[in-house]
Amino acid sequence: MIIITIESAAITHVGLVRTNNEDNYYINGKFKRDNNIPTEGYSDTSNRDWGIYAVCDGMGGENYGELASMIAVAVLAEYQDTDLRESIYDYVDRANSIICGEIKKNGARSGTTIAMLYIDGNKAVSFNIGDSRVYFLRKDELYLVSEDHTEAQEMVKRGLITDEEAKTHKSKHKLTQHLGVFPEENNVEPYISQEIKLKKNDMFLICSDGLTDMVGDDEIRMILSTEKTDAVGIAKMLSAAAQSYGGKDNATVVVVKVY
Repeated sequence: MIIITIESAAITHVGLVRTNNEDNYYINGKFKRDNNIPTEGYSDTSNRDWGIYAVCDGMGGENYGELASMIAVAVLAEYQDTDLRESIYDYVDRANSIICGEIKKNGARSGTTIAMLYIDGNKAVSFNIGDSRVYFLRKDELYLVSEDHTEAQEMVKRGLITDEEAKTHKSKHKLTQHLGVFPEENNVEPYISQEIKLKKNDMFLICSDGLTDMVGDDEIRMILSTEKTDAVGIAKMLSAAAQSYGGKDNATVVVVKVY
């Protein structure tokens, strides 16, 4: 097993249009706990050879989206010391059940996406529900390792539209999966990536669509490839790019670098 150092950083920004931030992030038990903070970040560097990282994009308005995304990360903290590959379905069921309980109590629909990265030794795997994404950078090549749960992506899979057409399709934000779905409505099924064997200098980006709607993959790749810049610096650059293109939504990024 290779000896690695994992450096990570998170930034969440309300954007330039919205008045509340429904996003949240997760880095090894740390997450945004105050819904009233529009911009907040966290960073961590350690020699641990494991970690759990995530981004959630809440939806519902009237603070219900913030509540759903906070529930998702707070429940994830209960699984911090587990092998997420073995406990992912248990986590999904528990988080979904609690959010559905809040829906019944509040009488208002809410929910959240979640994209997660689990590192164990020299291996990594991602999980996602919804359209928050996980990217992987190796030697300046960028790979999308999550899969959008949207109607547009379903059309791509059926060969009805191309990947390029999906970027601007009217159904690109219509989710087919998210946390906050009652069992009688649908089964919440996470997408699980192929396992990645890590190498030094690998990098991951977990983000909400507030980044990817504003910043294209080519620019994301260039920012991630910036030399001699730590995870905090890269996270700040990505957040600033989202705002520079209009900041139409909350944007949250978690950057994970392997040394």
